[in-house]
Amino acid sequence: MDIFLGQAHVPPVRGAVVTIGTFDGVHSGHQAVLKHLVEWAGASGAPAGVLTFGQHPRQILDGRAPDLLTSVEHRLKLFERMGVQFAWVLDFTPELSRMKAAEFAAEFFVGRLGIKGLMLGFDSRFGCDRMGSDSPELPPMARSLGFDVRCLKPVLTPNGEPISSTLIREAIWEGRLRDAEAMLGRRVSVYGTVIHGEARGRRLGYRTANVDLGREIRPPFGVYATLAELDGERFGSVSNVGYRPTVSKDATPGAKPDLLIETHIFDFDRDIYGQKMEVHFVEKLRDERRFPDVQALADQIRRDEAKARGILRALGVAV
Repeated sequence: MDIFLGQAHVPPVRGAVVTIGTFDGVHSGHQAVLKHLVEWAGASGAPAGVLTFGQHPRQILDGRAPDLLTSVEHRLKLFERMGVQFAWVLDFTPELSRMKAAEFAAEFFVGRLGIKGLMLGFDSRFGCDRMGSDSPELPPMARSLGFDVRCLKPVLTPNGEPISSTLIREAIWEGRLRDAEAMLGRRVSVYGTVIHGEARGRRLGYRTANVDLGREIRPPFGVYATLAELDGERFGSVSNVGYRPTVSKDATPGAKPDLLIETHIFDFDRDIYGQKMEVHFVEKLRDERRFPDVQALADQIRRDEAKARGILRALGVAV
């Protein structure tokens, strides 16, 4: 998938079929939109593209954005898996936030991309006037600008609610992984850079990859059976979700400790510092707890690994 960052880097394509939105989580509702987008584009012999934003719109509009299910980088990976051919990551600036939908469509959809079609979800909206699938002005505007519009009905939860990023955030924060998975249409996962830690796992005989999450949300603190994904290859693993025990002495006063995922990948001995890794949560093994000594902790880690291997084998994962 080709990626273009910022307003100045216009994708060199014309006649595409596109969709637009933040797509936080790329959940089942988003996936339905992307699936129809790719099918429509394929049937039309057109490229399939997504216009998304480098900043959450609420950050500019309200000065405060929600915690993210997926970073921009994570979203782009998920778009690619859905078969999207290009993504244009726009800077959501104050100037952009003041553009009306017709103005935005004329400049970006038509002037810069010359789109053939626009695919929208049931709650997709754009422009400061919030034009969306239920706006009577949308069809005539699209006709006047020379592109088609298709809109999709919502994907619902078993309770009949439209699937939303908000509902998924709540499920993850509460540790309801199965509920979150059902709405995501995939396992709960986090994506980040493998960074240097304090080598505590190595001293116990268990090397761990420390993943810097940025602002992605994560399940409650604890130890989980997981799958670690690197360059499209998945490995059995066990992961601890928690904070570093101390903040560095030169940190800003009052700063919070860094939230990390520490992942021990089974039978793995590669140098992956600086690489991107996605950690897929399969099942919680236990809560975090203190141990009387290092030996007790090492013994518990061995039990965690054995239990995680059993869970993953039951799912058909070779570990």
